[in-house]
Amino acid sequence: MNADVIRCEACGGPVALDDVRCRSCGSQVATVACPNCMGMVSAHAGHCGHCGAAIIPLAARNETPSNLACPSCKDVKLTRTQLGDVEVDQCCHCGGVWLRQDLFDQVSAGKEARGRALGVLPTSTGPKATASLEVRYRPCPVCSRLMNRYNYARISGVIIDGCKNDGLWFDKDELRQVLEFIQGGGLDKSHEREVARLDQEQRTKAQMARIDLGMHPSSYGEFSTQGDSSLGNSLLSNLMDGLMDHFVV
Repeated sequence: MNADVIRCEACGGPVALDDVRCRSCGSQVATVACPNCMGMVSAHAGHCGHCGAAIIPLAARNETPSNLACPSCKDVKLTRTQLGDVEVDQCCHCGGVWLRQDLFDQVSAGKEARGRALGVLPTSTGPKATASLEVRYRPCPVCSRLMNRYNYARISGVIIDGCKNDGLWFDKDELRQVLEFIQGGGLDKSHEREVARLDQEQRTKAQMARIDLGMHPSSYGEFSTQGDSSLGNSLLSNLMDGLMDHFVV
């Protein structure tokens, strides 16, 4: 079976890899991510069509209505579904996913956990949509306060929404992008860049301190000329001698 062709379990119709629901009957698309190469294959496949690795089929998922509303789609309730090893709230209309911080940590903790989570996240194969210049701050599904927007790990390029008390919201394909960023060693690169940034800040502060020392010697006891006129006169005399030597013909 071609790994790039996925059939709806309910009606047998073809569905695109970036579909969240079957376009014909509306059923949830059953796919699984290969834990070795992260390629998307049918949930019934025995081996990955991309790399040949064995595929562990996902257990049947029980979906139940959630009492949380989608922060992107007006008046649309989220659906409680299984995402790898954890239950999450997902919007079947836009494909967004809501995760508590502790659940996100659990999903992203290891390679196998990421692979199981990616199994219910469709791959986006088409060109990325052009980002709107309008910045929308969305309400947290739990507390209704506006969430903050930030670039995950500073360098991932994935702008996600987060409530520091309740959790994280990922638009369609954003959770997949974040997990693949982590899989590719992105967190290590982010840590290295942050260490370099802090080191540069310390160097800059030290340099500014040295400049300040040169411009304001009276603020440092060892260079103060207040109360010691002989030291002040000596420094002035040396300065004048230097200037006279410079102009001597």
